[in-house]
Amino acid sequence: MFDTETLPNRTLLSAQCVETEEWFDVWRHEYDAVGKLREFIMKPDSTFVGFNSLSFDNVVVAAFAAGRDEAQIKTIANDLIENRTPHWAAYKKFHLRQWIKDSIDLIEVAPSFVGLKAYGARMHMPVLQDMPMAHDHMVDPSQEKDILEYCHNDVLTTRKLLDTLDDQLMLRVQMSRQYGVDMRSKSDSQMAEQAYIKSMGLQRRDNKIPLTIRYDAPSFLKFSDPGLQDLLDKVRHHTFDMNPKTGHVVLPEFLGKQKVTFGSGIYQLGVGGIHSVHDKKVCHIAGDKIMGELDAASFYPSIILECGFIPESLGEDFIREYRRIYTQRLAAKASGDVTTSETLKISLNGTFGKLASKYSVLYAPDLMLAVTLTGQLTLLMLIERLEAVGVETLSANTDGIVIRYKEALQPQVDEQVAEFSELSRFVFDFTPYRVLAMKDVNNYIAVKTDRSLKVKGIYSQLSLRKNPTAQVSSDAVGAWLAEGTEIGHTIYHSPFANFISARNVTGGGKQEGKYLGKVVRWYQSTESIEPIRYYTNDNKVPKSDGARACMIVEDFNTHPHDLNYNWYLKEAIKIVVAVGGSEYLNAEQLALVAPQPKRRKKSDGK
Repeated sequence: MFDTETLPNRTLLSAQCVETEEWFDVWRHEYDAVGKLREFIMKPDSTFVGFNSLSFDNVVVAAFAAGRDEAQIKTIANDLIENRTPHWAAYKKFHLRQWIKDSIDLIEVAPSFVGLKAYGARMHMPVLQDMPMAHDHMVDPSQEKDILEYCHNDVLTTRKLLDTLDDQLMLRVQMSRQYGVDMRSKSDSQMAEQAYIKSMGLQRRDNKIPLTIRYDAPSFLKFSDPGLQDLLDKVRHHTFDMNPKTGHVVLPEFLGKQKVTFGSGIYQLGVGGIHSVHDKKVCHIAGDKIMGELDAASFYPSIILECGFIPESLGEDFIREYRRIYTQRLAAKASGDVTTSETLKISLNGTFGKLASKYSVLYAPDLMLAVTLTGQLTLLMLIERLEAVGVETLSANTDGIVIRYKEALQPQVDEQVAEFSELSRFVFDFTPYRVLAMKDVNNYIAVKTDRSLKVKGIYSQLSLRKNPTAQVSSDAVGAWLAEGTEIGHTIYHSPFANFISARNVTGGGKQEGKYLGKVVRWYQSTESIEPIRYYTNDNKVPKSDGARACMIVEDFNTHPHDLNYNWYLKEAIKIVVAVGGSEYLNAEQLALVAPQPKRRKKSDGK
């Protein structure tokens, strides 16, 4: 694991061996620094793992190994950052050769477009730290220790990220072996693209953006409701304009602004996916009815394969290759070959993201549009059929719907789903729920019949995709909904890690005059303390009233003495209200979040 730091008069490389945990540090100004660096990076069987290392650190190492001094290395580093010079162009521009031969860059493997510090917060690293000085600061020898500690912390954070991404990286190793090209530093969609380049012999090309495209709806799509059939006819006969700059489909007004009111719901369609808009701030209880989510298995891959869509720019060869991968994945899944199954799943799902990219060899906006529109219209058709036999549609989003119906209707529901599955050739799975508590279609807490939870959006568990946001409050609501556990019990008995919040702060944050960094972490305190503020303009960072910054955490289990339990209890009650559960709260709980009357300001002499 390695990282570099560049300043006008200092250049540092720090690395740690994963197997031995030994450190190697070399400053450019040290005696024989270039020789030490070359010897280190030329060790046989060494793989160098970094974060944004292909685009930055590997180039810095190349300049260091070439014997450039600190000022020259800093000029190259500034060019990479300020001018966004691609690494391959930088090697040519500055007459460098690549010294690091075997390298893995985690920035694309990781799931979000955030920096290393944000991932550190999401992984609960003990120390969150910015560079202790400005990048253009002339370093005094006494400051080298601070820079070294900072760099070591970044290396340790990168190592934790590597451990967290172990499964994803092993899949990339598997795909690299299968297709004979190094995919260890690629995102899912980049891997899918490489797989097709290798298997179909595709060549990089300048994609021609069509002026317009049309949608050829599959023959099974047909509605009984006149309004829905009129919508289908509009879509079929519409000529979709293309944005000549982005290469994306231009959303027509009848899809982008008009909502579809049908049966028990209101729906918003688009070039992306369908979503319902009638399911805000509502808590559904199954009671003596059956309630659950009906979703289409492998929906987008199934649409591509079952509807006969042939992308104009890729032809039938693409569909044949896609079907081969799909069939191979099903066989691997059935045989229990998890690695192969997950590898091929990446090839299938990652493909879709590249269909709309004008820079990809897989660019096929006609296929992208066909898939998304078919998905939305398919769900509307399924909704129409089910509501015709008495089913209530509670929610809809992208590849599934949530429904509720009387137990006596089960035979009719089964019949409708079976008939529609045979007609459309899509397979549907049903997950029963006891409770569905929704802030909106993208943020909800669902309790399954075994009392396990399905949580989405802002209430979901902390991951590499989500900053910590006082997780304990939503956990308390989930336990209350699922088991009837008192909200306060969960809050008082959770580890300290679940009380922490963190967010990116543009320009950096500060508290009581102390600079904190561009990613700020805190918990809610009972002590009087000023809010966290933006370092650049002194504005308050949102939700930081009563917050105490905790950039260094020695123990993520032990509660600090000033932890404000009451704040987290109120936050949990707010979540209950937001997901439509107010009627299940008592008067004391509701009083905690009741709006306070505004105090009238005194006017001069009155």
